[in-house]
Amino acid sequence: MNIIKMTKIKQQNIQAGHNRRISFRQLTCIIVLFVLISGCGYTSKSLISRKINTIYIPIFENETFRRGLEFDLTTALKDEIMSKTKLRIVQKDNADTILTGKIVKLTEGMLSSNVADDIVESRVTISVDIKLVDRITGRTLIEEKGIKQSAEFVVRRGENIKTASQESLAKLAEVIVYHLEEKW
Repeated sequence: MNIIKMTKIKQQNIQAGHNRRISFRQLTCIIVLFVLISGCGYTSKSLISRKINTIYIPIFENETFRRGLEFDLTTALKDEIMSKTKLRIVQKDNADTILTGKIVKLTEGMLSSNVADDIVESRVTISVDIKLVDRITGRTLIEEKGIKQSAEFVVRRGENIKTASQESLAKLAEVIVYHLEEKW
């Protein structure tokens, strides 16, 4: 008789635990559903003002001794704008806005070296200033100074300052577009 009572008690405990699991599962589903409904504020729309449809981007100025960076950054920036925004890049006379900029600093710093003092790993940091102006009114919409981006290179992998600079410029283009969108 005691064995039968013990078995029934165990079955009741198992059933109670199962009921609790179902409640926990239901609670989890409700929480997940609530999070999905409330959203996280993400949008696939461009955050750039609807009043701005076109942009003109002249070649950036370059105050560093490394020639060619200004062309590479301008090209990377145009590619980033075309792929991530709805802005059209046009000639100056047809533009709503003009984005100008200059590369103000390029620094290279050694991160590690071997016993013979050969550079093993190094970093390139590029700093830029940008300015977005309404072409019609001449009003400055955005002005950011000292936007920086770094990239590392490892000599043993065949990387060099040129490859790191290209990577840094591509990252800078992304950051500049982010700055354009962030202000609206």
